[in-house]
Parts: sequence; C-alpha cells; structure tokens
Amino acid sequence: MGTAMNLLKQEVVAIVGPQTSVVSHFVSHMGTATQVPLVSFSATDPSLSEDQYPYFVRMTHSDNVQMAAIAGIIQYYGWREVTALYTDDDFGNNGIDALGDALKAIGSSIVFKAGLDPKITSDGIGRVLTKLSQMESRVLVVHMEPNIGKELFVMAQWLQMMTQGYVWIVTEAMTSIMDYLDKDSDFRQALQGVVGTRSYIPSSPQLQDYKDRWLEYHSKDRSLGPAQMNNVYAWYAYDAVWMIAHAIKNFMQKGGATTFVQPPVYPVDAGGQSELADLKVFQDGRLFMNTILEYQQVSGITGPLHVDERGDLIGSSFEIVNMGDNGLRMVGFWSNSTGCLAFAPDRTIQTVIWPGGVTEVPRGWVVPKNGRPLLIGVPNKIGYKEFVSSAVDSANRTSFHGFCIDVFQQALAYLPYSISYSFMKYGNGSSTPSYDALVNKVVEKDFDAVVGDVTITTKRSTTVDFTQPYTTSGLAVVVPIRQGEGNHAWAFMRPFTPLMWVTTGTFFFFTGLVLWFLEHKKNRDFRGRPKKQIVTTLWFIFSTLFFSQRERVNSTLGRAVLIIWLFVVLIIISSYTASLTSLLTVQQLLPTIQGISSLLTSNVPIGYQTGSFVRDYLLQLNVAEERLVPLDTLAAYSAALTKGPNRGGVGAIVDELPYVQLFLSSECAFTIAGQEFTKSGWGFAFPKGSQLAIDFSTAILKLAENGELQRIHDLWLVSESCTKRNLAHDSTELGLNTFWGLFLITGCASVFCCLVYWTRMIIRHRKAIRERGARDGQLSEPMHGLDHGGGSTFTLLTSTTFKKSGLHGGY
Repeated sequence: MGTAMNLLKQEVVAIVGPQTSVVSHFVSHMGTATQVPLVSFSATDPSLSEDQYPYFVRMTHSDNVQMAAIAGIIQYYGWREVTALYTDDDFGNNGIDALGDALKAIGSSIVFKAGLDPKITSDGIGRVLTKLSQMESRVLVVHMEPNIGKELFVMAQWLQMMTQGYVWIVTEAMTSIMDYLDKDSDFRQALQGVVGTRSYIPSSPQLQDYKDRWLEYHSKDRSLGPAQMNNVYAWYAYDAVWMIAHAIKNFMQKGGATTFVQPPVYPVDAGGQSELADLKVFQDGRLFMNTILEYQQVSGITGPLHVDERGDLIGSSFEIVNMGDNGLRMVGFWSNSTGCLAFAPDRTIQTVIWPGGVTEVPRGWVVPKNGRPLLIGVPNKIGYKEFVSSAVDSANRTSFHGFCIDVFQQALAYLPYSISYSFMKYGNGSSTPSYDALVNKVVEKDFDAVVGDVTITTKRSTTVDFTQPYTTSGLAVVVPIRQGEGNHAWAFMRPFTPLMWVTTGTFFFFTGLVLWFLEHKKNRDFRGRPKKQIVTTLWFIFSTLFFSQRERVNSTLGRAVLIIWLFVVLIIISSYTASLTSLLTVQQLLPTIQGISSLLTSNVPIGYQTGSFVRDYLLQLNVAEERLVPLDTLAAYSAALTKGPNRGGVGAIVDELPYVQLFLSSECAFTIAGQEFTKSGWGFAFPKGSQLAIDFSTAILKLAENGELQRIHDLWLVSESCTKRNLAHDSTELGLNTFWGLFLITGCASVFCCLVYWTRMIIRHRKAIRERGARDGQLSEPMHGLDHGGGSTFTLLTSTTFKKSGLHGGY
C-alpha cells in the first residue's frame, strides 16, 4: 500500500496491480479518490467488481467464473457434498461464497467450511485436517495462497489424507506455481493427485514469441527464468501493461490531458487530515477509465483484452489440470457455454490420476469415522410382524427380523464398502408409534437412518432423503363381502340394467312401427283389420329375437331397417347370453361398498392403521374426524369389519396395499372394493444430502434385477390361503352406456327411411292430384254441350259405367 501511495504522489495516470485481493480493496479506494485506474492481473475477489470500486479493472478471471468452473468439475463427477478450506480474509471468504452459490445452482452444497487464519501454524493446520478426516465428505476444495497451501498439503500427506478415496481441488492461486516445484520435492510430492483449474490460454504466435524472447533475455540468469515466465499471472501482467499503453494513446487522441488538480477542501472540523487527503486528483481520470473500458481492439499474448462495463475480463475458459510425477497434466476443459468437457480445442487430454495413484473416480464420501456405528431407528409396532419384528434371546440380546429388515441387510452386501450399524426400537411396544415422528428423529439427528415399512410421502421427502422404493404401495379399501344373488327367480333380468331393459323394449316397438309404416300399403302380410295388423307387427318384430320371422318385407327401405335391426339384436342377444352365463355359473362376491368414492359419500366409520399417514390423507379428503377409527392388529381389523358399523365396528378399512394383501391372504370374508388409489412405495430414510441414500438405492435396484427382492417378498408375505380369489369386484350389469351407439344407429336409420318414404308419398300424391285435374278438364266440354235435355242421361251413364268397370279410388 505504501508503494501505491508513492506512485499516486508522483501523479501517475494508471497503476498495474495490486497483486493480492486484500491489498486491492484498500488501494482501489485510493484510486477512486484520485480517479486513477488500477489494472490488476491477479486480484480475483468477486467483490472488487462492485460499484464502490469504479476505477478497478481486472485482467484475470473473477472468482465468480473460476468457482463456476470448479462447480462444473463437481457436477461432472456427480459429487454432492464438498468441504471448503480457505484463508479467512477477503480473498478466501468471498471466493468460497461464490463457490457456494455455484454449487447451489447444480444441486450440491458445502457441508463444512474451514477458514484458516493467514498466520496459522502447522499445528493449527494439523488440528483442522484431523477434524476433517473424521467427516463424511472426501471432496475438499482449497482456495488459498501458495505459502499457506504448502503447509496444508505437506501436513495432509503426513496425516495420510493424500491417499485413495480423497479428492483435492485447488484454485488458480495454487495451480499457477505447481509446474515449477523442482526445488521443493516435499511440496511436489504432497500435491500428487491434486486437481485444479487454470485459465485457458490458447496457443498463438505472440505467446510463443514472448517465451522465446524471455529465454533469450534471461539465458545468463536462470533464477529469473521459467517460473516467472510461464506463470499465467505474469502473462496477464504483460498484457495489462500493453493495454494501458494502448489506452493512453487513444486517450491522448481524444484530447485528454494528464492534469492533476488539488482535492476538494474540507472544513477544519470535518476530522483529522490524512496523507490520502493530500493526493491530487487526475482531472480526466473518468475519461481515461472510459477509454480503457471501451477499447475492444487489443489482442495480447493471453488472447483478446476485452473488459465489460464493470471492468472484468470478458471470456470464461479454464483448463482442468492434474498434478502428476512430471508436473501438471491437462485432463479437461471448462467454459461457461459448454460446461466441463473431457476434451479441449487444441490440447491433448489425459486421464486423471487421483490421490493414491488410482484412476478410478473416488466416491467422494465415506462413512464418518466418529467412533460409533450408524444408529438406525426401527418402528416397534404391535401388528404386522411379517414386516418388522424384534426378539430378545436368552443372553438379553435383541435381534430384528422381517421383510424390511431382510431387504436392508441384503442391500448392505451390494454396497461398495462396509458399514457398522445398530438397530434401535422406536415406540413402547403397546401401540404403533407415529411414523411422521419416527422420520423426524432423523431430522433431529437422534437416528442416522430409519428402516421399516415407511411410506414415501411428499411431506416426509421435504425433510429427509428416501432410497429407491423397495416395494410398491398404494391405498385400498377393504370391506366385508356378501354372497351374490345369482340363483333367484328373477336372475335372468340381471344381465341388463333397468334402463337398458326399457330402452331395448322401446326400440322393439319403435322398429315394429317403422316396418308397419313402410310395408302396410303394398304388403298384404301387414294389411287387414287393425287388430290383425297390430298382432302381425308385434309377432314379426319379436320374432327377430330368434331370426324366425315368416312375413316377407318387400320394400327396399323396410329391408334396410330390418338388416340394421337384426345386427343390433345379434349384438344384444350375444351380450345378454354371455352375462347371464357368468351370473349363473360363477359365484359372485359383492363388496358392500363399491370403492373410495362411495365410501366418502357414506357415513360409515372408517378404520385405519394406527400411526399411519392414512389418517391425515382421509382428513384432506374432508372425512369427518369422528368417522376415523384407529386399529392396531390384523385381529382388530377382522373384528371391526365383522361387527360392522351398526354394532360398534367399521364399514370399511383404508390401508396400504402390502398390509391389505397380507390381511386378505388369511381372511377370506373380506375383499378390496374398487381399484387401488394413490401410488407410492416404501423406502429407507436418511438425512438430507446423505450419500448412503444414493448407494442404497443402487443396491435395491440390483436386488430387484437379480430377483433377490422378490425372493425376500415371497419368503415373508406370500400365503397359500385365499390368494387365488379375485379381490376386486365391479358390477357385471350391462347398461345403456355399452349399447347406446347401436341404438343410435338403428334409430337414425329408421327415422331416415321414414322420411324418405314420406317424401315419396307426398310427391306421388301431388302427381295424382295434377293428373285428376287434367282429366276433369277434358270431360267438362261434352257435358256443357248436352246440358239442354241430355245432361241427366249422361250423368247416369257415367256413374253406371264406373261401377261396372270395378274402378275405385285409393292407393
């Protein structure tokens, strides 16, 4: 800071630097007061881009960008939890805050932050690392300067934390010097397997020319050589100088002047005078700063030198490097547009060698070494011992058994590591405990996990992580069954609903009327006295039931109606026969309640399993609380359903399907009403973000794929009695909704044919009227000539003639 003060006293128009973020904060305030731009090539603190530092320009990447690259690495390998080690200053704190934001965006998080005092000793570092070695996370991000980083990694190696299973990720502050540690073998050896980020600098003639000139210039003094030459910050410093030079040139061409004026004079009582208050102000400093921000035509050895309106370097590309025996190796590439990639535009990508010399990607976590096994809660309930049960042997040792316990223990065999655990019962054993309260014990850290018949619900998933479901579940309604009424005097009426019978009869009469209307004028079979016509029509239409009609249908329209009607009759008779056969030959078991809909609209009491989420679910469906009856055991289920709602029991029980199937396997007097509703499953509960939930999910999938899960299910839950009975029953009556299409077809066809026939009759009638009128006009002239004396004779002759001819009117 003293150097910066001396430079400002000499009235410089720009400063290249400072090198560190901590110093940059103070010097930037000085630059703001004097309106002198600061162009830093190594200060990465994101807060330096805030509006309070209007004269700060950054020629390197902000930690906002670098931490997004590190988050990309973590996302690429699928790690969810990381531990952060950093220096407790502006550089470290603000950088790790940026990392936390980047991880949150990809669904990961920092589970522990270890801020190190910049003056921390080796012993202090050892205590911090010892604490971290006992934690679950094995992904450690290091964001600190090399001087502290050296102490950290040497101590980590001594504590055997640079071995297989660990992941160490460092930022550019460390990778910038990791290629040049030939004289520090201890530090170099401690860094083996470390992964880090480094600004991606594309190859160019300008960069190669710089390297060649540097080697030539320093050929006689190698102590100043490669480390400084190839350090990315040295390249940024070189470009910063050239950028300022170009900016000065453009500034002068715009008419700018390097004039400094006295600062504003403050009142005497405003406070004590400081050395900063005596510094002169660059009069055209704002113009010069705008010239730097606006100039976009400079290209340096690191690439285009473009900055945004906040003074940050534009461009966001990093190479992912890995420390090996021969120095840093490029193992990946990251950019803001592509994310983390396993290849680079112009570089050869190598395989990552992790700590311990392995190429297999570390899991990123282990079971914590905190001196105790996992404490797993198990529900201590009264009934349903097939799922979870416990027993105490003669040595007073408690053992746990059941379907859920066997699934958990079999899944352990498929984990890529071993864990120690112990079960602990939750509940007093005299009543079933609340499962919501059991799950909350994981949130409260009383249990490390919960194993049992725990349903995965939305409410519970917000507080804990569940594994992949190891059995499917859903709610079902259990009700008593009654014997079907298939064998009674009116059983033949049951295949159709009353509405279907009425509709069918109506269409028989309607179709018969249509056929009579179309045939009776020209078909002798449908003519005669009214009584005969009615009987004939009814006989004909009902004979179509057996396709035995004797009367002929002559008209085309009548035949069309009859063909369609015979098709309808064929379908109705076939359906009736099939339904009646089923009713008379198969024993019918009918539930007293048809499903959840009819249960909700009724007023009967509803049973549910004590401690289950079913109670809350039914309350959400607006079921009155006084209708709900808690039940504990299978015997309680059977007794309550047998009593019924009129004798202090229940009309139905709502429970999850696995419980219902187990209950019905031995209780044949009850059945499932309607269909299963809601879909869910059972899983093991772990704390939020636990890697155990992920690994157990993978193990459960393997159990399902190899058939082991089904074997466990059959061992505990399959029973021989009542398993072949059809548990779900729906109504077998056929209603109008099944045949309304057929009735619509025959009805429309009949109406259409009637309209056609009626139209033809009208046309013929009008034609007959016109012809009669024409004949009457031709006879009117002779009659007029005989009007005197012969009119009566003609009239008599005409009448007699028509009678003898036998002609008569009508059609």
